[in-house]
Amino acid sequence: MLAAVLLPAVVALVLFGMLAHAVARRALEDELGQRLATAASGIAMQILPEQLAAIGLGDEQSNTYANLTRRIELARQRMGVRRVLLVARDLTGRGDTEGLVALGARAYELGADQLEIERAAAGALAGSPLFWGRDGRPYQRGYARVGGPEAAGLVVVEGSAQYFTQLAAFRRWLVAGGGLCMVLIAMLAAWLSRRMTGPLARLARAAEGIGRGDLARPVAVETRDEIGYLAARLDEMRAALRARDERTQMMLAGIAHEVRNPLGGLELYAGLLREGLAQQPERLAEVVRVEREIGYLKNVVSDFLEFARRPPPVMESVPVGPLLDEVCEICRPAGPGPALRAEAPPALVAEGDRGQLRRALINLVKNALVAAGVSGQVVVSARRIEGVVQWEVRDSGPGVADELEERIFTPFFTTREKGIGLGLAFVREIARDHGGDVSVDRGEEGGARFRFTTRSRPAA
Repeated sequence: MLAAVLLPAVVALVLFGMLAHAVARRALEDELGQRLATAASGIAMQILPEQLAAIGLGDEQSNTYANLTRRIELARQRMGVRRVLLVARDLTGRGDTEGLVALGARAYELGADQLEIERAAAGALAGSPLFWGRDGRPYQRGYARVGGPEAAGLVVVEGSAQYFTQLAAFRRWLVAGGGLCMVLIAMLAAWLSRRMTGPLARLARAAEGIGRGDLARPVAVETRDEIGYLAARLDEMRAALRARDERTQMMLAGIAHEVRNPLGGLELYAGLLREGLAQQPERLAEVVRVEREIGYLKNVVSDFLEFARRPPPVMESVPVGPLLDEVCEICRPAGPGPALRAEAPPALVAEGDRGQLRRALINLVKNALVAAGVSGQVVVSARRIEGVVQWEVRDSGPGVADELEERIFTPFFTTREKGIGLGLAFVREIARDHGGDVSVDRGEEGGARFRFTTRSRPAA
């Protein structure tokens, strides 16, 4: 924003300053040239063409030459100009108050003003552009013809361009004023930037919280401008999402409750049926299958309830080593199965909800045990990295296909024949509630490697 405001302002100020300086210089230059040309015209009216024609090379001692030089010297003093020069039409000298051009010598210094000389010879008043004298100061010349249409010569009047000093002061004022304006614009831009970027940053954090599922915290409306309007609409969206989420949770909980009651009855009757068929072993296998399916349905209902009613995390200090040992103890297969071990520094302590972290790790470890196979291995570990605890579960299985690495965390997406696809979605929600996210890639030794982070806390 600072660049967007300052850059056009600087360009505009620079262009304005350059234009103002150029216009002022051109106006002052034209005015001085007009004044000098008018002075030259006044002197030319006092000189007869015959006087110019009567003198030439070698007439330095003549009365005519003395009269001309005295007349132009008096005019120079009266008008307060630097120099008056008389030249014939071929630009040979006829008189010079400074004595720089001898009688009959060509005034080569006037060669740069050929356009002004032609205009003066045609009867117009002409002023030359600005030039620098031998003393390093700026000067201008004014031209006027002597005689009628057939000009016998020219009167050249040189004057000091004193306005150039004033113009330099004007330029300094322009630079100072432009600098002051840029400072004021920068201060205004900084104030506007702070006024806009602060609420925008807080609005962005609120949007990130909504994206993570934090729908309980209202979005503050800090201003009454467009940003405030956007914040109000964002808060309306948050409230609508929260209401819809609550309705969804109530619906899931209601469905799970309605399903759980019949399941309890089915489980009871399956137990009675098993007792009634105790003398018929060939029929007991069918009862066992029924009980197994009922158990699967109970697990599905429990997963629905936990996903729908998962409370906000209660943060506490969680010793990492004991938690990993507990997860391994719960998930370790009773019979033949993959090797399962935990790795963590002994004093590592995380900040989080112990129950939810335990559930996330159990879900990841159970999936890893299935992927690793009977002869594989699974490692659940944690370590501190730059102020956070990184949790990791890796296995020696075939890994996750690249096209599935993001989809497997979507609710109800599963690659198993029997599964509802809530386990990894549950893990992602827990990770996000703890300020991180879960990711999967291929481990260094093959297989899948799941990672998520939580804040770390020094051990007590």
